Order: sequence, then C-alpha cells, then structure tokens
Amino acid sequence: MLNVSVVGLALIFEMIRNLFLGGQVIGGIGGVVLGQPREIRAESIVQSRIIAFGLAGFAGYSVLLLIMQVYKEWAELMPYANSSQFLTSSQVELMLLQETWNFIAVGQGVFILTWLLSIGRWNTVGTTKFDLAPDERRSGAARTVSGNWIRDYVLRAAIDDDIATLRRFQTDSISADESLLRLERTRARMFEYAMRGLWPNAIETAKTVLAQQGGEDDEARMIIAVGHIASRRLDAAKVTLKGLIMDDNDEEPELVEFVSEWLDPWADRVTDDDLYDWENEATIDHIKELQSKLESWDPISEIGHVHRNRLAHIALISSVAQLRAQRRSEEALQLAVGLVRRYPNSVRARIASALCSLDIGEWHDALEIFRDLQQVSPEDPRVMALSSILGLKADVNEFEVALSVGSVADKKPWLDQAPANAYVGLAVKGGMDEALNANALAVAHEAVERMVPPHISISFAQLAVRWFLLPLVWLSIGAVILLESGNSQYAGFVSLILLLSHGAVVRFKNQAGREVKHRNQPLMVMMANRFRKNQVVGDPSRAPIGNHLLMSGILIEVGGIIFDVGLPLWLIDRNRPMRERAWKSFMIERMKTLRDSDLPRTQPLPNRWWLRRPKPYNSDIPAMERLVGSVHYRPMHRTEPPTQKPNVKGPPKMTKKTPGDLNVKFRRGSVTER
Repeated sequence: MLNVSVVGLALIFEMIRNLFLGGQVIGGIGGVVLGQPREIRAESIVQSRIIAFGLAGFAGYSVLLLIMQVYKEWAELMPYANSSQFLTSSQVELMLLQETWNFIAVGQGVFILTWLLSIGRWNTVGTTKFDLAPDERRSGAARTVSGNWIRDYVLRAAIDDDIATLRRFQTDSISADESLLRLERTRARMFEYAMRGLWPNAIETAKTVLAQQGGEDDEARMIIAVGHIASRRLDAAKVTLKGLIMDDNDEEPELVEFVSEWLDPWADRVTDDDLYDWENEATIDHIKELQSKLESWDPISEIGHVHRNRLAHIALISSVAQLRAQRRSEEALQLAVGLVRRYPNSVRARIASALCSLDIGEWHDALEIFRDLQQVSPEDPRVMALSSILGLKADVNEFEVALSVGSVADKKPWLDQAPANAYVGLAVKGGMDEALNANALAVAHEAVERMVPPHISISFAQLAVRWFLLPLVWLSIGAVILLESGNSQYAGFVSLILLLSHGAVVRFKNQAGREVKHRNQPLMVMMANRFRKNQVVGDPSRAPIGNHLLMSGILIEVGGIIFDVGLPLWLIDRNRPMRERAWKSFMIERMKTLRDSDLPRTQPLPNRWWLRRPKPYNSDIPAMERLVGSVHYRPMHRTEPPTQKPNVKGPPKMTKKTPGDLNVKFRRGSVTER
C-alpha cells in the first residue's frame, strides 16, 4: 500500500509537470478542463489552479489512503490512536482496514467510469501533440507575418529602445482580447530581457512565446539564437537557426549565423574575405571596426559617417563609454550631445550626456538631465541606475542598479544572468576571465595605461619549457633507467611513452583553449593571469561609474531591434599578429596622454549633495537644451498606452514611409533604402 501511494503521488506530479511543459488540454467526455494551453504555459493563476486540483483531488486521495494505512500498521506510534474508549485496538484496526478498502473501491470505480466515458475520445487523445520542445515547429513551415495593433505597439517600443514602455505595458490595464494581450505581454518581457542583456531569462521567455504560438514565431526563434551566441553556446544557436523559414530578401538569419561562426575563429568556417561579401551592411561594418579597435584599444568609432541607423547609434554610445574610460571626457560629452541632437528620445544618449557631465564636474547639469528622464521613463532600470549614481535611492535588486552601487554580494548572482556584460565579471573576485570573454573593451583603458597588448601568444620561456626542457627531462628519465637496468628496450619504451604523453597533453590543452564557452574558458583564464601580472585588473576605482549602461560589443539586429552579444578577447586571433615592440612604440603617445589626464567620476555622488554644492549659475534654460542648442533641442515625450482599435486581429495597414523612417546609407557610391 505504501508503494502504491508513493507511485501514485509521483505519477500525479509528473502529470502536472507535463501539463506545464506541454501546455495542452487532456480530457475526455468526463474530463475536467482546468485551463487552455496558452494559459497553462504562461499564467501563474492557472498553474496554481492545476496544482491545487492535483493536490486536493488526486494527491489528497492518495495521501488520505497513506495516512489510514500508517495508522493501521503503526497505531501505537501515531497521535490520537487511543482516543476511542469504546473500541479495542483490534476493532480499530479492522475498521481502518475496511474504510481503506472502501476508499480504494470508490476511487477505482470513479476511475473506471471516467475511463469508459473517455473511450469515445481515444482518437483525439492519440493525436494530441505536446509542446515539450517549444522551439520546434510542429505544424508545417509557416512564417508568422500577420500583426495586430498591440504587437505594433510593443515592436515600436522595442525598436526605439524604450524599456520603460515595455515594462509599463506588462502591468497596465488594457481592454483587448485576453489571449492576444497575454501573448504580447510575454513578448514585451522577452524584448526587455534581451535588450538588458539578461539572456538566460530572454531565452526562457522566448520559448514561452513559441509555445503560445505552436512554435511558429521566427522572431522569438531568432532571439533564442542570439541569446545562445551571447551565452557562448554556438552549437545551440546553429540548431535553433535550422528551424527558421527565410524569405528571399531576409538577411537577418544569415547575419546571425555569420556572427555565430565569426565568434569561433578556430573552426575556419568564415574568414576575413567573407566580410567583403556583404555590401553596405551595418552589422558587418561594425564587426570590421571592432576588430581594428580591439587591436589598438581605440575608443573612436567611425561608423556614424557611413550609417545613420539605430545600430550605429548604439555603437557610438559605446564609443562614448570608451572615451570616458580613457579620460577624454570632453570629447565624450560632445559625441553624446550630438547623439541626443540626432535622436532626442534616446534614453541611452541622455544617460551618456549625464554621465559625461559628472566627469567634468557639472553635477547640476547631470541632475537636470536625470529629472527629464525621470518624468518620461521612471520605470526604465537604466534611469534607476542613474538615480543611484546621483545619490538618490533606487532598488538594488535591479541588475543595472546593482552594478552601479551594489555590493559584491549583490553583483555576483548576475554573473550567469548577463553573460555579455563584462562589468559583472570585473566586480566579482576571480571573474577577470569572464569579463574578457564578455567584452574585452571594458579593460581597454587599463591596458593602454599599462602598455599591455591584446595579443594571445605564448612567451618564449613557456615555449622553451614545453618543447625543450620537459622533453629533455623525459629523455633523461629513460637514460637513468638504461644506466640502472641496462635494458635499452625498456628505457627507450618508457622515454617514448613519456614523449607521446607529453605531446598528447599539449595537444589537449591547445584544443581546450579553443573551446568556446562562457565560464572558465582556458584561453581567457591564461590571458586574465597575464593581465593581472601586468597590473590590468579591472580596478573599479580607476574606471568611470555607469559605463555598464553604455558599453556594448558586437551588435545584431533582429526585426529592427538591436541586441548586444559582447566582444570576446579571443577574436584578436582573426587579426594579423603584430610584434609587441612595434605595438608599444605605436601606443606610447596615447599612454602618456592618458596618464596625464584627470580621472573621470568613479564613485556615486554623496546623498543630498545639492544642499552643500549650490548651482554655479542661474538660468531657466534646461541643461540639455543648453548643451544641444535651442535650435536643435527637442524634449522627450512619453509613449502613451495603446487604446483598442477596430479589427484587432486583422493584418496591419500598409502605410507609406515618412522621411524620418528612411535609412539612407552612402557607401561606395551607392544609395540604398532599407
């Protein structure tokens, strides 16, 4: 009886687990439908209803039988076993036995009756398809192209890098179809996680979006692939991309696959020549520029002269972060102000302007810029992080706030959640290799100051030990054996085995160093040790505060939305090797300039500093308007929640592009519109 009860409980919880994973309705004529497939997958209320039904119905029945059997067998050990004064122990045992079998009989009778009623639905149950692998397409190769007004609202917010709108949409009360609203809120959460760089959460949420649509959402599938690339799981990214259905003019899946192969320089699937197969493509031009910047730790980006789109905008904001780190705050402020002039509603650009104002000592300007952001995007975690930097209170449970003002204990849990953000690794003890894996540009300022090139190479001392000293030791062991035993065959055999084992170990270490993964990548561990020996340690007291809000690596565009997958240091293997002496002679002037410059702001401002530091000027003109110029200044506007429109589930209307939506690129004498 105990075994039957335990197995029954296990089967019940396994059924509930399959319902959560599969997200399907299982029930015959006498069955009970507790929730629709989308609700089971996405709604916590429906999930709790299923758990309550399983515990109160099936599991409660099994537990009751288990308790009755325990009282029958070990009554002397159970409480209240002797509470009845009118029955003997044998009579109590007989009564419990009878009631137990009565419960069993009733339960089996209900089960048999339900099973008989369900026979008519046998074919339906046999054709039920579970969603245990939501990233697989199950109903033919069909690409989802139809949209709705809610989806357009979510996509517009994601394309505009408006995380605050995405977060408001997940909690606002909106009158619309519940299933459609549930799906789009899950999609908004997916975009939010991916744009913040929280890739494991983004992948899991994207799988939920796929499950809610029967596996037919190529946009979610692309985000899963990009998330695997950012997590350095390139094989998983390639498997995900195999299920995509591509249009003839759709280059995004090919670009994602190209980036996946580019991040593995030892597989020889793509080479530098393949970069020139793409003409006038912002992602490819950005990769070319990053490869050259990685060689010389160059903070300047020239992509803005070629492309004027969102990808170039975010790449230039990353250039602002690198200029701040290399103590060129005036240049960084000019670049940030120019980006605000181009994209007035960009939260990133305004945060960059505020941080640069802190670097040059204009604290009140930074505070005014923050107040403008606070009025429009208070839900944005990047704005919360800026408030914490300015000495205001913010929720340290938010990822961006934790990196700004949190302790090491607050930052450490995010190491696996943000694999493409180098500043988490720099804040954690022993995380230097993860930082170089995520984005090597985060330590570029220290590398320039200490004159440390990014080259991945073995020193002459290590080569001498590996290929001269150790083989000589193995041969010496064979010689000692020969002198002691006089058996030349045995001595030669031992020396040969030692030499072959040495060669196998060296080969294994070389192959392990070329394994692409996020944590403890051997090549990055070796480079981290080399950097530490040269005093490049990612010291937060010498790095500008808030740079984690601006820095980015390789950028990938999916449906007009820009995602950051980082820039691992091992990509330097794709560049032509440069002699260290020549590199140092090339970098000597930059090193001197950096050392002679003042440090940027590296610590949060003290609490209530504005009471002790009066405003140095009296002016009613907002700080951002004064920096940008009255002619070019445009205030930020808050995106209002959507209102219900007719034909909710119909396809979107085709509208003519406005001049502001045109993305005109000038390159090699050609003009294209994308």
